[in-house]
Amino acid sequence: MLEQLQTIDDLLLRRDIKKAEVLIARLLRSEQSLQGRARMMILRARARLFGARIDDALDDLQKARSLVPEMFDNPKNLELLADTHFARFELASVGFADRSDTAQALANYETILAEYPTYDNAGWINYQKARVLLTENRITDAVDCLQQALLAPSTIPPLTAYCYERLGFVAFYEERDPKGALSFLNKAVATYPVTEPRVWLVQVHTLRSRILREMHDYDAAFDAASLAISVATSAGVEGRTGLADALLTAAETLSHMGGREREIIGYVQQFTQISKRPLGIDVTWSRAHEMLADACFKTGQYAPSITAYQNALQFNPYHPWELSLHYRIARSHYQLGEYEKAIAAINRLLQAAKADDQAIHDYKIYYVQGNAYFALGQYAKARDAYANALQLAPPSAEHLDKLKQYHQHAQELSS
Repeated sequence: MLEQLQTIDDLLLRRDIKKAEVLIARLLRSEQSLQGRARMMILRARARLFGARIDDALDDLQKARSLVPEMFDNPKNLELLADTHFARFELASVGFADRSDTAQALANYETILAEYPTYDNAGWINYQKARVLLTENRITDAVDCLQQALLAPSTIPPLTAYCYERLGFVAFYEERDPKGALSFLNKAVATYPVTEPRVWLVQVHTLRSRILREMHDYDAAFDAASLAISVATSAGVEGRTGLADALLTAAETLSHMGGREREIIGYVQQFTQISKRPLGIDVTWSRAHEMLADACFKTGQYAPSITAYQNALQFNPYHPWELSLHYRIARSHYQLGEYEKAIAAINRLLQAAKADDQAIHDYKIYYVQGNAYFALGQYAKARDAYANALQLAPPSAEHLDKLKQYHQHAQELSS
């Protein structure tokens, strides 16, 4: 039995979940004692946690506890129970996460720290407690736990790197300290064991890229995103989620650099190919299509730009720049000579602005509208649109001289 248990432990360490579960099932069929069955269920719960079968894992733990309650007077089993509850919270679909899971996890972590102060995996317990506290926006308490995790013993080889990654996340998103955040993330990369799967580093390099972009170091930001893409690609299926995030981060960075539109198009197209198309509103997909549309427009691909702008609005009907997207759609139609569609897009923009009680401040909206009316020979409407544009145009407006000329010409032709 001891040899078989050791084999199961080895399989779980290697994340060979299927073989472990087969062996556990075989032992469960032959095991008669309550103690033995409870031990097998706890092992199977570990396997199921690693395989993201969270409800099944919790079911095993509850059954094991009902069979032999005293087995949970043990920090290792309490840790497993806490980790499973927290995993259920983290993996729940949007809107279905249950705060009772974080409460249960936190209670178990605190029990371990209070009752088993010499536990050999106390570092991990502090780290997990910090992550729970972050979900509750208890930032100061979470940082304290992460600092304690760095000092406490642990059986998790990459724990130091994990702690530095979370400290970097907090420094960037909560404390608005990009330099401090970058320092923490560089330490995370430096301390991550070479024996661990490289795929974890994808999220670190992606976050490094965002921070460097925030610091306006676009070349370094793109290099970090490229490294994340390379690591994620080499990880195969396991790297797909991280790869999608890294591709968008690279595209975002390139959008600040100028002249890299074709690369942006390539990255966004890769993102849509490897990601599951959302069924409803999704701001990430909206932003991806907006970047794609802008890049297509700048490279003269006006028809694809219209489709992408429309997708951006479809994935985020409450887009904060809705009026701007309608304007860009109108501009693309105009470039294609589709003047009626350009006017229709401007009209949708004006209707949306009126519905939201928003004032129009950009003279270019009426400038495009006037040009479209002029191209259709509707000179009176063109004159009125140009007049609206002139009212909004600042003295330094790029097209001011042309705008005045076009207004005068439309006025002459309409009289």
